[in-house]
Amino acid sequence: MLEKAVEDLELSRRNYEELFTNTSDAVWVHDMESNITLANKACEKLTGYPVPELIGKNVSQFLAPEALALFRQAKGRLLRGEAMEQRYEQQLNRKDGSKAIIHLATRLIVSDGKPQAFQNIARDITEERKLQDNLRFYLRECLRAQEEERKRLACELHDDTSQLVLLLSRHIDNIASEASNYLPQELRNEFEKLYELSQQAYDGIKRYAQALRPRILDDLGLVPALEWLAQEITKLAGIKVQVKTDTVPPLPPETQLVLFRIAQEALNNIHRHSEASEANITLEYQEDAVRMTISDNGKGFELPQQLSDFAAQGKLGLTGMAERIQLVGGEIEITSQIGKGTKIIVKAPTKLYNESNS
Repeated sequence: MLEKAVEDLELSRRNYEELFTNTSDAVWVHDMESNITLANKACEKLTGYPVPELIGKNVSQFLAPEALALFRQAKGRLLRGEAMEQRYEQQLNRKDGSKAIIHLATRLIVSDGKPQAFQNIARDITEERKLQDNLRFYLRECLRAQEEERKRLACELHDDTSQLVLLLSRHIDNIASEASNYLPQELRNEFEKLYELSQQAYDGIKRYAQALRPRILDDLGLVPALEWLAQEITKLAGIKVQVKTDTVPPLPPETQLVLFRIAQEALNNIHRHSEASEANITLEYQEDAVRMTISDNGKGFELPQQLSDFAAQGKLGLTGMAERIQLVGGEIEITSQIGKGTKIIVKAPTKLYNESNS
């Protein structure tokens, strides 16, 4: 019986050693002072240091100050017995001076009821992050090109097409006025109809031009643009929309545009799908972030498990909101209950990432 237990223990030890040696993830153990006592072969590929050089080095040598603070925070939580997320993101300094982005999982090793060391498992996600950044860059460029085209079309509609229709409308009105004394009543009625149609066309072109790219956003900023948007939805759909806002700090044009487009899409969704009678847009400023909340008293809908499932359900507008806010380093939260309406909360930094790190 004892021999069988010893054999099982030896087999378990060999299996662990094989897994430790051959896994593609970097695995190391460091003592309570953060000095590395054990490392596998994958650590060489991750750090650029041969395993013998790694032994005895302090983990702080591989981490930037911000990353080191996060690492110490994780250790502290484990020592206090608090729950830890399975993996957290860290930036690691390689031997050649380059940076690696890793997903790191840390667990406390306890023996005889006392903390002895920490085991770390790191997965290199540098290339994955570069791919994500590239995709985000291309999406940002596509959206920028789309907005430029919208701006161009809006200018053409406002400056050229709408003016031609306005001239046509005035010309019809002048002809009708000058010929009113000798034209039959039927023709005068037709001229009045033509005039009304031309006025409707003029108003429609102006409305479409504003929807494509409201000049008020470029000229006066986000809050007046949101107030204009609320008035338009009220006129179009009869939905009472209120805009409440704190004192406005300066926001990058890209962030203002993203928040406006999200509000525009949200109000269009409320108009088309929610059967709501009221909606609210609230802007709040919290330290280095702006928070926009859009809520309604409509019929609500059933939320999927995760945001990415919106596209599969055909809710591309909600997917687009999430993509837009991520481009300016923000985040989105959507809550909805059947019969109790929907709430969309977006939060964005008041400075773009590249500005805050310049």
